[in-house]
Amino acid sequence: MKTYSIIEFDEFVKANSEEEYKSFHSRLTRSNYPINGIRIPILRKYAKELAKNADVKDFLAQKSKCYEQCMLKGLLITHLKLDDTEFFPLLESFIDEIDDWALTDVVCSGIHRKDVKYLGKIKEYAKKENIWYARWGIVAVMANFYDNEDVICEVVDNLVAKDYYVDMALAWLIQVLAIKNREVAIRLMQSDKVSTVVKKYAVRKIKDSFRISKQDKDYFANLV
Repeated sequence: MKTYSIIEFDEFVKANSEEEYKSFHSRLTRSNYPINGIRIPILRKYAKELAKNADVKDFLAQKSKCYEQCMLKGLLITHLKLDDTEFFPLLESFIDEIDDWALTDVVCSGIHRKDVKYLGKIKEYAKKENIWYARWGIVAVMANFYDNEDVICEVVDNLVAKDYYVDMALAWLIQVLAIKNREVAIRLMQSDKVSTVVKKYAVRKIKDSFRISKQDKDYFANLV
């Protein structure tokens, strides 16, 4: 299997960058990485192809020099067939490079695991002061354990990171629960563990949802 090189990545960037999308995405992100403007579906498709057809270990080991390189590394991890001794070190190396909500959410939502090992890591990440580990823990619960009240409450109760992007992830979790696990969403909205600020963010997100009835939107708004 051919080893994937940074030269090939550079060629991919040149062929797929869009100046208009670069301008658009740059307004949405807080990332300090240079942004080239490659759309996420293109990166997803490319990651899937590389995972099947190339040896990407050297590429994954390199420090990311741009936003798309970091995103591609994360997407590769979601597609590669790895045992846990490979998966978790690569995952944590990726999270260590994250400096943006989209890098967290796009990759995290692509990992579908309900096993005990991943759950243990999620709980561990949620307790960290690093905001991107904490956000990962919340988004991973939302993606995989939205039906497990004990897990949800343990993660929420143990959050220590203080940041807008952690608060917004928690608000997003409550919105998803309002659709998929309503009673737990209500209990979180009534909990002292969830700040008033987060509850207000959650109500905004709930009001924006097309999957929640007006009656429930009003109900959740009255819980704040």
